[in-house]
Amino acid sequence: MKIISDPISLPKTESFLAAARSGWRPARVAFSADLGITPVEPEVAAICQAAAQRFTELGAIVEEAHPDLSEAHETFQVLRGMTFAVSHASLLQNHRDKMKPEVIWNIEQGLNYSMADVVRAENQRATLFRRMNAFFDTYDLLLCPATIVAAYPAGERYVSECAGHSFSNYVEWLAIAYAITLTAAPALSLPCGFTGDGRPVGLQIVGRARAEGRVLAGARALEDILGLRGTTPIDPRSPRAMDLAS
Repeated sequence: MKIISDPISLPKTESFLAAARSGWRPARVAFSADLGITPVEPEVAAICQAAAQRFTELGAIVEEAHPDLSEAHETFQVLRGMTFAVSHASLLQNHRDKMKPEVIWNIEQGLNYSMADVVRAENQRATLFRRMNAFFDTYDLLLCPATIVAAYPAGERYVSECAGHSFSNYVEWLAIAYAITLTAAPALSLPCGFTGDGRPVGLQIVGRARAEGRVLAGARALEDILGLRGTTPIDPRSPRAMDLAS
């Protein structure tokens, strides 16, 4: 497989449908419950790990591992803040009273960052990309939870606490997703099980940059094993309904 060393270069694309139907199977898969950067609800982590282990039924080696993503929080916050400041500073100046507090906070964060902060964040993003690419020299796929919690009450604006950890801002709970985004690695979320009270849980499947075909093929293979194809869209199921179905 050709290795792409530039995150914005685009080789000739493949048919994603053909890739999903190719029959490709991973030989070595990495699973991480937290990517080393975030708390995760224990039940969500357990469901995702059990699903990841099912790749052994295809003959794959499944190991606990993840690349070093330790700079992800700072990198994302700076780049997100910069984007908010560039796009919405005028709205803050003219319509502050109509904006929700989280957006106000994000714009003000962006306005407070220096050029040195932005340069450092861009360099860190490049480092994260290189580390992720190197990680896929050993592993074909990286698996982790798609979110750190199962579905939560609609009245809550965001997740403020998980597994005893209180987040410092309203986006930090999304680190398990935004860390992957920073690396330019393709990823998808595959339904992989249900919590004890019937809430669906997703498994994030990640591949090397520009290897969307392998992500799709691997996801299809695991979907066949889990037997969840055709069950989407998924409505939360009550424990009673789950008992009757099992």
